[in-house]
Amino acid sequence: MLKILRTHSWLLIIVLAVIGISFLLFFNIPALSGLKNPSVAKIAGKSISLETFRLARQASSIEMALSGPAQNYGENTQLVLDQMAWTRLIFLQAAKELHCIVPEEEVVRFIQGLPFLQKDGKYDASTYKRFVSSFLNPQGISEERFLQVMHEELLIGELKKVLVAPIEVIPKEVDEIYTMTFGQVQVSLFRMNLQEFMKDIQLKAEEIEKEYKNHPKDPDYYTPEKRKAGFVFFPFPENIQNLKGKELEDAKRKILEEAEDFAIEASRQTETAEMNMEKLAKEKNLTYQTTEPFTLDKPPVTVVDPPKFSKTVFELSLDKAVSEPVETSKGYYVIVLLNVEKGVLRPFNELKPVIEEKLKRKKAFEALFQKSVGVEKDLNKALKEGKDLEQIASKEGLMVEKPQAFIPVDPPKDLEAANEIGFICQLLEPLHLSHFLPTPSGGVFVYLKSRSAPTLPNEMEIKDRLEKDLLISRRQAFLEEWVLNRSKLPGYAPPASLLQRSAAQEN
Repeated sequence: MLKILRTHSWLLIIVLAVIGISFLLFFNIPALSGLKNPSVAKIAGKSISLETFRLARQASSIEMALSGPAQNYGENTQLVLDQMAWTRLIFLQAAKELHCIVPEEEVVRFIQGLPFLQKDGKYDASTYKRFVSSFLNPQGISEERFLQVMHEELLIGELKKVLVAPIEVIPKEVDEIYTMTFGQVQVSLFRMNLQEFMKDIQLKAEEIEKEYKNHPKDPDYYTPEKRKAGFVFFPFPENIQNLKGKELEDAKRKILEEAEDFAIEASRQTETAEMNMEKLAKEKNLTYQTTEPFTLDKPPVTVVDPPKFSKTVFELSLDKAVSEPVETSKGYYVIVLLNVEKGVLRPFNELKPVIEEKLKRKKAFEALFQKSVGVEKDLNKALKEGKDLEQIASKEGLMVEKPQAFIPVDPPKDLEAANEIGFICQLLEPLHLSHFLPTPSGGVFVYLKSRSAPTLPNEMEIKDRLEKDLLISRRQAFLEEWVLNRSKLPGYAPPASLLQRSAAQEN
């Protein structure tokens, strides 16, 4: 569950940001005197109070932050946390019913074994104290609460082991997947060209004006967004080119730790992000600089590795304004997003050619899809009758393409929609035709002529990896289905937010 915080430069900052925002949004609910703690859900016939659900959501927010790279859920963040909290409570109830036990000393050993708490290959108590004081406490999480969350994680882990124990993958399945994935295939491709449908489309002026008015959020209708950033650069030592092996690693690690510490402090915004970072840089005798507003595709040329700098700035938000340390060839950046200038709507006359092209493509795709239904029926009929598919496809006006034999996971790079075609080839049986696959230039049908046995030197290693991946996927799917079915049992009532989402999906 937990990842390396110190050696993976991005994670500690993500943890602070995600948990900080989560607490701000979801856990700092003012106490209202005189009101009872209402029930928000029900599990195993027992009411789940708002406080209990808040704690589960708090633990889920910690789990989300420590489980890997942060995902931007946007408006769905609260809903995702609700689902995670609900799932957590169901697992904990089941663990209680099955009398799962995790001794306290096992929790201690687990925490002491966390990679980010190691120094020179051993648990470092000072690193743990620093984690508690600089990370947990500022977020309002006590050490006891953190231990409780870790204990719950281990309990849930024990329960999951029990639930998924019967699930297995048999060798025959692995052999089939191995052959379908790595066996060389020979295909015929029957392509439909979008341009053929576009050339006959005529648009009226009012159609173009209507499209302009009806799609005001289309990003193509706006000037590019501009962003302004501030940054502090942590350069590698001048002799970095002369270092090798462990010396090089230690030198870079030292700079990384300095940048991480700075980023952590800069993330605790007591003032505006700019004032906080500039003030902190001054206190530490570091140089703080700012950029002029720039677009994603035209980054400032004065920085090291402009594309990476620009990409980082445009991944930040004003809520999470401070970046993790960004490695370049000459050192690390810690970047703060200062301002976002949204693009403005371009005038109609300037956009008219763009809108006309978009509308033509839209109408052409509609006509293409309609035609593809009849073509697919004709091709499948010819296939059943044993006719030459290539001849039938040519008569239908499709372009026949016969690429060289290839392995599905490594299709030819010059093949349009190569990855999609490769994936379809993994699913098709020989002498079968795929459904219509849309592509940027139109669409394609894939006919799988043959598949040969794989001839890879590391067969057993690949099969072992496939077996592990399949087992993980199957167990995860089972656990999701188990939670879903458990939620429908008598005595179980999910929170209103989850019920509303379920109803919306059904509609």
